[in-house]
Amino acid sequence: MHRPPPAIGTGFAAAILTTALLTQACEARPVARGAVTRPEKSANPGSDWNGSWQMDASGGPPGARIMFDPKHAYLEPDPSPGDLSFGPMAGSKLTDVPYKPEYQRAYDEIVQKTKEGLPTDGVAAGCRPYGMPRVMSGNPYGFEIIVKPELVAMVFDVDTRMIHTDGRKHPTGDGVNYTWDGHSIGRWEGTTLLIDTVAMYAGNYDQTNPPHSDQIHVTERLHLLDHDTLQNDITVEDPVMLVRPWQVTRIYKRSPIKWPDKAISNCGPDDSVEMVGGHQNLILPSERGDQ
Repeated sequence: MHRPPPAIGTGFAAAILTTALLTQACEARPVARGAVTRPEKSANPGSDWNGSWQMDASGGPPGARIMFDPKHAYLEPDPSPGDLSFGPMAGSKLTDVPYKPEYQRAYDEIVQKTKEGLPTDGVAAGCRPYGMPRVMSGNPYGFEIIVKPELVAMVFDVDTRMIHTDGRKHPTGDGVNYTWDGHSIGRWEGTTLLIDTVAMYAGNYDQTNPPHSDQIHVTERLHLLDHDTLQNDITVEDPVMLVRPWQVTRIYKRSPIKWPDKAISNCGPDDSVEMVGGHQNLILPSERGDQ
């Protein structure tokens, strides 16, 4: 029996229905492994941080901007105030550091020696990195932040911090490798970067030479207050020297030049650094006997 052709309207509707069903089936079908797909666009929480940042006094006097805790700093009067890039006057010091009594006495002796004209801190004048946590406050040139999906890099003139945000843990046992800037891991909590740093050499907090041990543990909470202001809430734990955790807030201001030329390092072509007893010591040409 010959079946008559369907009406034009009925066939057109059937074609639309068939196309819709095929489209649904293709969308529901799982994509084969290795197939190229368009990734979903997701914003990096710290993408606005990229660029150059400068140290701020964080509520303390302007001359205290490269002291670790500007809000609790005593500055010795400067008879000829001017460029403070090379540090505060001898006799300046941090106050309210939660030191154990013996380490407070040791720090007081260091400060007194500087007033008597004896140098105690060769970090700023030598090639040794500032180290953590001093580098987050003591570098007068500021630093650059580079944010990647699994890493945040902080680049200073003689230090570089690599903050791993890929979920890894701190090394343990024989895998622990002490460095000046330690081993840093981080995670994003919304738009706040939480950083945990361990395995740092014994060092000092700023140019007035308040000491810390190699058992120091530093945690940080970094977040933007506004587009041009980055706040760092730092907590320092040192079971050797401190009686309690020490909390310090640092403020960094965005530089108008996003990627400036890097500041000149203190290291010259004739300077060298060697490791002595787990610490880097600057060896000058005169000490090598090659002048």
